[in-house]
Amino acid sequence: MIPVVIFGLGIALLLLAGILAQTLQTLRGMQSTQARIDADIEVLRKEITAVGQGAVGLGKRLQVLQRRQQSTERRQEDLEFKDVGNIAITHANKLVQMGAATDELMSTCGLSQAEANLVSLMHGKAKQGQRG
Repeated sequence: MIPVVIFGLGIALLLLAGILAQTLQTLRGMQSTQARIDADIEVLRKEITAVGQGAVGLGKRLQVLQRRQQSTERRQEDLEFKDVGNIAITHANKLVQMGAATDELMSTCGLSQAEANLVSLMHGKAKQGQRG
């Protein structure tokens, strides 16, 4: 009977050794997998940081471009207003040369009474200077 018990214990020990070996192998595989996962996480963390920094840089460049655009729009509006004023005065000068009255300058060119009077006076002085 003792040999049967010893034989049974031997088999049990072999089974336990096999289970232990399998467990150790599984544990090593899990550690290897965990190491790969950790490495992948670190790579992803670096990529996310790079994307975030790129987005911040892009946001700053966008702000600069928006400021430039607003500045350009303001300058363009200023130039358009100056051009409109110059066109109105040029047109008024031509009308005065053709004999238009100040009321006509005001209605046609959109000039104020003072501006229309000034254009008329300037044209009159120019005429007097040409005669004299």
